[in-house]
Parts: sequence; C-alpha cells; structure tokens
Amino acid sequence: TRAQIPAANQLAGASPDASVGLGIQENVAKAPDSAAQSPVLTQEEQPIPAGSTTRPAIPGSVAEYFLPNNLSFSEAFSAAGREIPKDAESLGLLYKPALLAQAHIRYLNRKYNLDHEEGKTALTLQPDRRGAMRWEDVISRQVNLESVNDEPDPRARYGTLEAPLSEPKIMKSMERDFLDWNYHNASVTVRANESLGIYAGPEVSQAEFRRLCSEAAREKREAELDKIAEKYDRKMDTVVSRLKREQRELEEDQAELSQRKMEEYGTHAETVLSLFGRRKKSLSRSLSKRRMTEQAEADVKESIQAIEEYEGQIREIQADQEEAQAEVNERWEEIASQVSEIQVTPYKKDILVELFGVAWYPHHVVKTGEQIIELPGFGSS
Repeated sequence: TRAQIPAANQLAGASPDASVGLGIQENVAKAPDSAAQSPVLTQEEQPIPAGSTTRPAIPGSVAEYFLPNNLSFSEAFSAAGREIPKDAESLGLLYKPALLAQAHIRYLNRKYNLDHEEGKTALTLQPDRRGAMRWEDVISRQVNLESVNDEPDPRARYGTLEAPLSEPKIMKSMERDFLDWNYHNASVTVRANESLGIYAGPEVSQAEFRRLCSEAAREKREAELDKIAEKYDRKMDTVVSRLKREQRELEEDQAELSQRKMEEYGTHAETVLSLFGRRKKSLSRSLSKRRMTEQAEADVKESIQAIEEYEGQIREIQADQEEAQAEVNERWEEIASQVSEIQVTPYKKDILVELFGVAWYPHHVVKTGEQIIELPGFGSS
C-alpha cells in the first residue's frame, strides 16, 4: 500500500527523487552506489506501484472527470521526450488528481462583423492549496468534451486527494475566480481597415485580410478612375472637335490661298504685258488681288496657330489625366495597406464555464531496472 512504500524504500536502501511538472511526474527509486549495500529484490519483493486501489471520495458539490488514457505506452515515452528502455515494464495505470477548468467564450460584435468562439482551458496537477491561482501559468490545450470519460479504468490505482481539490468552498471560489479571470483577460484581435470598412476576426489570416482590402480598394479605385476618364474624355472631345473643325478650315484657307496666288500672278502678268501694249491694265486691280492673297495667307496662319493651340491643349489634358490617375492609384494603394488591430473582449454573459472540478489524470507506471517512473497517459489535441 501507499503507507508501505517508505518502508520498502528503506528496506532497499533507496531514497525517492521526484521530478514534477504539469504534464509529467516521476517518482524514481534510486539504487545505492554499492551493490553490496543493496539487496537484490526477488520477484516477490518487486516495488509496489504508488497509489491506492480505492478511489478517494470527491465532495458532492465538486464535479469529477476522468481524462482518457489516449497515449499508448510508446506514445507516453515519446511525449515525455524519452526513449523506451529495453527493460521497460508496465506496472499499470495511476490516476492523479488534477484541477481542470474550461470555459467556452463567444465574441459578438456587429460593427466588426464578428462572431467568434473559442475555449480557454486550465489544467494542473499542482493547484495552490489556498486556491490562489495564477490561471495564465496553467493554461493548457482545450479538452474535447466528448473525450472526457464518466467512468475510470477499472484496473487503475489512485493518488491522494488533497486541498484545494477536497475543499468544496475553495473550489467554488476558484470557479468564480476562473470566470472573472476570463472576463478580464480574454480577448480576440480584429484586423481593421477603417477607410474601406473591412474587418476580420482571428479566423481570417493576415494574407487573406490583405487580399480582401486589395480587392475592395481596387473596386473603389476603378470606380474613381472611370469618373476621371469620363471627365477628361468630355474635355478631350471638345478640344478634338475644335481641332478637326480648324483643320478643315485650314484646308479651305490653303485652297483659297492657292487660288488667290494664281489670280494674283495672273493679274500681275496682265499688268506687265499691258505696259508694252496699247491697252493699259489698272494697277489698283493688281493691288486688290495682292490684298486678297495676304488675307488668305493670314487665314492660313491663323488656322495653323489655332491647331497648334488645340494640340497643346490635348497634350495638357492627357498630362492632367495621367497625373490624376497616378494620384488615384497611389492613394488607393496606400489606403489598402492601412491595417490596424482592435482588441475585442467578451460580455460576461457570453462566457460559460463548461468544465470545472477534479480531473483524474492517467499516468503509465513503468518499471525500468530498479526505477519506477510515471508518464502521462493523456494528451490533449
């Protein structure tokens, strides 16, 4: 029995050495330095595994759970970071009492389009005897409710139940404290782009959130670019229409100028020939033709100048449009990259303590050589 273990160690000349942690506790009986000082144990004198075959009584107001022995013999060694000794021998299963607390938390926020659920689990083999827990130090992976057993392994032995697990008032106070701790400390991060009105909870990765922002920014940018294109197309259409009209006028002015030059040359020729003939031609007629030619030349120059001005206006419109488009592209690219983080806390009514009580934590009891070790047989997913 448990009470006989010290006597057995004393008989063997061994001293216990315990290595305790959240997930593993080893009780090792070390052999003395000299073989002459340590008697060889016969098969009948094998050390008795720790614990009792009788399960300690749990106070009626305290919940009792049995964690599944879901780690095989070899998996228990692997989880403990140890190699399996060749002479390893299973001495059965030992349940150790642990404090198990698990809360289901829901985060609801319509503004951020948030509806997120998570669990917060605390599991420890060494709860504070006075119930003063630092929950953040004993946070564990979530325990699947369906994996918790109602009945123990009938072949298992049991460790001793001590305070605070054996004290109903302390356990009730600790449960309230666990609820309060979650209320004051639980939170989730929401990624936000306020300019785009896009929010994403923890279920959305950073890469996916940036993709959502890029798509939203691209849609808004394209809409603004369409408005810019429409605005400058109207300006461009007006100037191009004037340019084409002026180009037609230039063609007409050039044709008239050509005609005026021919007429002027003809009139000048007649005037010169008349000086040598009997019939004199009027010099004023020649001067009149000259003035008409000069007017036609002026009209051509005016049309050319107007065309140059319109072409300049077209280049300015194109430059202004490109500048406006670049500004829009740069602005929306900057907006798409604006990511902030918002911490959202739950309402107290949305925190449900779904597990709280004594959890019997299975351990493999293993004999290797003259040592007896205990390895956790439970692993949470």
